[in-house]
Amino acid sequence: MLTAVGLGASAVQREAREQIAALFNADHEVVFTAMVRHSEATAQATRERGLLVHELDEQVRKGPKWHEIRRGDAKAQSQAPRSASSVADDLQAVAQEIVSRMSAAEALEVTA
Repeated sequence: MLTAVGLGASAVQREAREQIAALFNADHEVVFTAMVRHSEATAQATRERGLLVHELDEQVRKGPKWHEIRRGDAKAQSQAPRSASSVADDLQAVAQEIVSRMSAAEALEVTA
């Protein structure tokens, strides 16, 4: 699985997948298709607040909107990175791929 890679770095991603596959003497299927993007802000916010990424994402979504704060309808909270949602989605995709691969492996064991 690739981590801390920029989404726009497709050549870097491709090369990394090729090198990992070569280390395992396997095809590209050995490397997860899902990856976790690089976001220092999200990593720092989760450490500082003692939250998991999906919990931080929930805080961001439930927090007051800028126009509510400006009108005085809500009080400003400490800033949370908007990238938390994207990183949470990445981690969910990785978890789904793990479950999918485990299910496929178990199905092969049953038929063998």
